[in-house]
Amino acid sequence: MTVYTRRLSDKILLAFDQACDVGALECAEMLLKSLEMSLTAAGGPGAVERRINMEPYIHAFERLEALKAKR
Repeated sequence: MTVYTRRLSDKILLAFDQACDVGALECAEMLLKSLEMSLTAAGGPGAVERRINMEPYIHAFERLEALKAKR
């Protein structure tokens, strides 16, 4: 059994940042959609969000919009 030490959303966010850094905006956009899915996948009735700081995720959406506006 594999033990994961980071959330999937954290790994996607790292890949998103790398895609933005190298200018792969289409890839970054797809990763952001994957990030959205991973953040909402564990939801459902009675689900409680345990993340304390959502700012990195919000910043990712803002970063993509800013990069797309520069095109």
